[in-house]
Amino acid sequence: MLIPNLSVLLAERRLTVSRLAQDTGISRTTLTALTTRSAKGIQFDTMNRLCGYLKVTPDALFIYRPFDLDVSCGGLPGRSTVLFTVTDAAGAAQRVGMTCYADLLRDISGALVALRVRLTMPDTPEATRLSALLQNLPASVLADLERDILTAFDRHIDPALVPRDYTPDLRWPWQTPF
Repeated sequence: MLIPNLSVLLAERRLTVSRLAQDTGISRTTLTALTTRSAKGIQFDTMNRLCGYLKVTPDALFIYRPFDLDVSCGGLPGRSTVLFTVTDAAGAAQRVGMTCYADLLRDISGALVALRVRLTMPDTPEATRLSALLQNLPASVLADLERDILTAFDRHIDPALVPRDYTPDLRWPWQTPF
């Protein structure tokens, strides 16, 4: 699976989507889809203009991940499951579940101030392979995956309890605990 890396390239160069659109003539919609990694494809002309403007080769515009990864979360914060479905290039799929332990941290008034999610993996060969695959992902791709998991948890929290400055935190099995 190819993953657009444009957001990283723009951050490194301190460029905005607006500036890139203005300078290259590429639509903001196209550039936004590439920076948010929601694009389904790219025209060769667009790739050529981006490479020329950013002075990179096409391999810098994309991250290659030799597998597809689908994530689903179930349950409420506390103890639930994150199910990873890994599909390789041949189309073979494997599912691995991680147990999620989530702590809702509240202040004296009872308002939610933090959500800390800790993932644990079963001791199986499939989980060990998944862990190795995930650890080898670029930080920006892993951050997108973390955001997807935490977004799923946010859907289960009462919005009235969540302050504006609330930020969730996630720890992978190979990271140190909180």
